[in-house]
Amino acid sequence: MRFARLALAAIAVTLLSGHVAPAVQDNNRYLRLTPLGDRVRLAYTVFYGEVPGASMRPSLDTNHDGKVDDAEAHAFGARLATQIAAALAVEVDGTAVPVHWSQIDVGMGTSAVAAGAFSVDLVTYLCLARPRGAHHVRVHDHFVLARPGETEVKIEDSPGVTISRAHVGSADDPTYDFRFAGPGGPIADDGLDLAFVAGDDSVVAADGQCPAAPPPRQ
Repeated sequence: MRFARLALAAIAVTLLSGHVAPAVQDNNRYLRLTPLGDRVRLAYTVFYGEVPGASMRPSLDTNHDGKVDDAEAHAFGARLATQIAAALAVEVDGTAVPVHWSQIDVGMGTSAVAAGAFSVDLVTYLCLARPRGAHHVRVHDHFVLARPGETEVKIEDSPGVTISRAHVGSADDPTYDFRFAGPGGPIADDGLDLAFVAGDDSVVAADGQCPAAPPPRQ
């Protein structure tokens, strides 16, 4: 199981290192889904652009000391996380599942109120009813992002997992990297339709977050 923990850690580092530059006038969102042996890791990032970020920072500074401290940043991130969770409709193998974030990370860059862009990174794990085998996941995102710019939905590779189908609306990109601009769009209307097969060597972690694989027959 040590390999599984190391693999999950490596996946997390890879995804967090893939940040893009902020926009100037717009706010962008990025969804990364990584199918594993017993779960799908969903990372959701909102990147507030330079101009909207600058206009929002004073409202985060609730004690009006000219800085956005860690507690103030986390309070904003927690409120946003609740709103996004309520706006996500997720089905795993035909069963609706709620979204509970295991990670909320607000990247202010600088604590100064007189600054610009910042990001909020959220991570949840969508547990599979049974480890490994064939699975089907659907995701609709109805979160209304102010001043929406780019939305990207990307399916990430992981060891031992084969993607059978990955569509966002009518888009069928063989690289599993879907991009569109403006509010709503295919991820809200038609949603992501993802099918995959997790093989025997796919990552299953004994961290208690998802049901363990049944013991082998004697």
